Amino acid sequence: MIIQTKYFGESEVNDTDIISFASGIPGFAQDKRFILQSFSEAFSILQSVDDAKVAFVVTSPFLFFKDYSVDLPDHFIKQLDVQSQEDVAVWAIVSAAKPFSKSTVNLKAPVIVNVRKKLGKQYIPERSQYALKTPLAAALKEEKV
Repeated sequence: MIIQTKYFGESEVNDTDIISFASGIPGFAQDKRFILQSFSEAFSILQSVDDAKVAFVVTSPFLFFKDYSVDLPDHFIKQLDVQSQEDVAVWAIVSAAKPFSKSTVNLKAPVIVNVRKKLGKQYIPERSQYALKTPLAAALKEEKV
């Protein structure tokens, strides 16, 4: 199918690439189908299939924050039908800024995707040691990404 995207215009999408978010993403509950569009080695776009304006820059937090970890509760694992650790991809939403060195990443509420079943959900823990707006600049300097 052909969809309209925020950053790449018209894009062809296979049904097998669509990730289902049963509850949408907080603030975007009406958007339940997304795809991941890679645009660099470190960043991708989580693009709504149904609304071209709804797109999030995402990255693997492990690329920038080596000590980052997520401990998913059993009920969350069941919701996404996770059978093994290999099923899980963790994405953090980036708030891109100009200049890019002022960009932040949401480590507190990562987007979790079961890559095998193509199911996704944003995990919002009751307590977290991580912030909603963690500067990427320090990690970029350390890692020279």
